Amino acid sequence: MGMPQIALILWIIACVAMFAFLRPTRAFLLCYVIGLLVLPVEVANSDGFTGSIVFTQSLRIDKITACHLGVLIGSIIFAPHVYRRLRFYWIDGVFLAIAAGLFATSMTNGLGPKDGLSVAMESVRRFLPLLVFARLFITSAGDVYEAMRVIVGAGVVYSVPCLWEWRFSPQLHRLIYGYFPHSFSQFARYGFFRPLVFLEHAIEVSGFMATAGALACWLHFKGLFKRPLWGLVPSWAAIGAIVVGLMTTMTFSGIGEFGLALGVFALMYFTRSRWVLWVLPAAALVWMGGRYFNVLDAGGLLRVTSSFDAARSESLEYRLRSERDHLDAVRSHILFGEGARKGLTGEGDYMAVDEWWMIQLCYYGIVSLAGWYLIWCAAIWKAFRHWRVLTPDLQALATGVAVVLGIQFIDFLFNSFPSMFLLLLDVGMVSAMRHYLPTRARAHRANVRAVPAEAFPPINSGEELAGPMVAPDGATS
Repeated sequence: MGMPQIALILWIIACVAMFAFLRPTRAFLLCYVIGLLVLPVEVANSDGFTGSIVFTQSLRIDKITACHLGVLIGSIIFAPHVYRRLRFYWIDGVFLAIAAGLFATSMTNGLGPKDGLSVAMESVRRFLPLLVFARLFITSAGDVYEAMRVIVGAGVVYSVPCLWEWRFSPQLHRLIYGYFPHSFSQFARYGFFRPLVFLEHAIEVSGFMATAGALACWLHFKGLFKRPLWGLVPSWAAIGAIVVGLMTTMTFSGIGEFGLALGVFALMYFTRSRWVLWVLPAAALVWMGGRYFNVLDAGGLLRVTSSFDAARSESLEYRLRSERDHLDAVRSHILFGEGARKGLTGEGDYMAVDEWWMIQLCYYGIVSLAGWYLIWCAAIWKAFRHWRVLTPDLQALATGVAVVLGIQFIDFLFNSFPSMFLLLLDVGMVSAMRHYLPTRARAHRANVRAVPAEAFPPINSGEELAGPMVAPDGATS
C-alpha cells in the first residue's frame, strides 16, 4: 500500500471525524471541497489504475469515491436525521435515464451487457451519491451561501500552490503521491509552468479558479461578502489572491471564462432581467447545433486565437477537425452514440475527442447529452421559473450559481472537465429553492406575491439570507 491509498483511507476517517465535531452541512461541504482538491488523481494505465484502491476494475476507491464514503459513513453515524429528507426528484429520473442510455449504447453497438453494465455503474459510482447528498445537506439559501464561501475560500488557499508551481514547476503531486498524473510536456508555457496541484490538468485548475473568482466578485459586488474569510481575509484580498492564482494557470479557457462571467454579471446588473440566466447555456446550445448541422464556421475563432498564440490555434484547429470527423460518423446512430470503445482503441485514422459535449453525443448519444444538459440546467430553470418570488439576496445567489454553470457550458465546448463543485451548487440550489418556495398546489390555488425588498443584515444563517417564507396573498410565515 502506497501513499495514495493511505491518503484515501485517512480521508475517509477524517470525514467521519468532521461529522462528529461540525454541523452536518459544513462537514459535508468540507469533505468534498477539501477532498477533491488534495487527494491523489486516479490514472488508468495498461497495468490497471494508479492513485486509487482497486478491488476490481468496476469496484475501486478513488478521490471521489473516498469523499462519498466519508460522507455516507459520517452522516449515518452522526447525522442520520438528514435521510428523512430523502425524496425522489425529477433529477434522479433523468440521471437514471442517462445510466440506462449508457447500457443501451453498449448493447446497440455489439459490446454486450457486461460492458454496458460496467459503463453505467461507473457513472452511477461517480455522480449519483453527490446528486443525493447535495439535496440532503443543502436545504436553505444560507447553506448555498456557505457552499459558495467554502469554494471561494478553497480558491484563496489554492492560489498559493498555484503560484509556487507556476514558478518552480508542478511537482507537488509527484512529491507527495509519488507519480505525475499527466504528460509533463503540456505544462511548460511562456518560460514558466502551468500549475497542476492535485487536479487532473491545468485546464481543470483554471476552471476551478475561474469559478471561485467569479463567485467572489459577484458576492462582493452584491454586498454579500461583508464577513472576512476565517475572520481574517477581506473580500478584496480574497478576490486578488484568486485572480493571481487564475493568471498563473496561463490557460485561455479559464481566464476567458472568468472574463465572460464578469460580462454576464454586468449584463444582469444593467438589464435586471431573468432571461440573462440563459445567455450562456443558450449560446452553448447554438454552438452545438451549428456545429452538428455544419452551418457554423469557426474560422473567425481560429483567426482570433492565432493572433494571440499560434500553438493554441493549432490545438483548436485539431479539435475542430476532430469535431467534424466524429459528428459525420455519429449521424447514423445519434440516439445512443458509437460507444466508447472507438475512443479507447484509437485505431486507424481516429482523432481524439476532448470536448465534453462531443464525448457525450458521439460516444453515448443524444440521450446522454440531453440528459446531462437538463441536470446542469436544473438550478437555472428553478431560479428562472420562480424568480419573482425570491428575495433579493436569494436572486443574487441564484444568479451567481447560474452564471458559473453557464461558463461551464462554454468550457464544455472545448474541454471535458465536469466540475463536482458546480454539480454540488447546482443540485444544492435546487434543493434550497424547493424548501423555500410554497408548494406547487398552493401556488396554483393562490396569487403568490414576492416578499417586498428589504435590507438584510450581514448573513450568518439560512434564515437571515432567505428572509420570511413566501405564502399566498402576500402573507408571511
